[in-house]
Amino acid sequence: MSENKYTEVEGIDATTYAGKAALAAKKKARGVLGDELVIFTLVQFIQFIQLNNKFMDLGIHITDDNKEECYIKIIEMERPELIDDLELYIDLKDMINDIIKKKDEYEDIIDKLQNVLDPNDSKAVNGIIENYLRR
Repeated sequence: MSENKYTEVEGIDATTYAGKAALAAKKKARGVLGDELVIFTLVQFIQFIQLNNKFMDLGIHITDDNKEECYIKIIEMERPELIDDLELYIDLKDMINDIIKKKDEYEDIIDKLQNVLDPNDSKAVNGIIENYLRR
């Protein structure tokens, strides 16, 4: 879709400087998240769910708050296949967290653009978006 067909980008008037910046951020996010989502396949997501279920069947409910204790518990079981499963689980969880972080960064930029006082103030808009677009 060409830039001229947008009347609004993420709730921001596309004809304003902020709207054009939001469109640029959206295109950047598609590239960044698209690459991550192409690398992180549906099969890997299913593997993550299956590993999580496997650990839950063993009575190990891994959360962000208790993950270290759970990891130690799995290692202390001294079952090589569980240690391999744990390594894969951690790798997949890290990949998921990276995708979430990038999505949250994009949403934060859009939120700031939506709340800029003057959507045609190029200095204010550039201050919000410059670092994001330069990566």
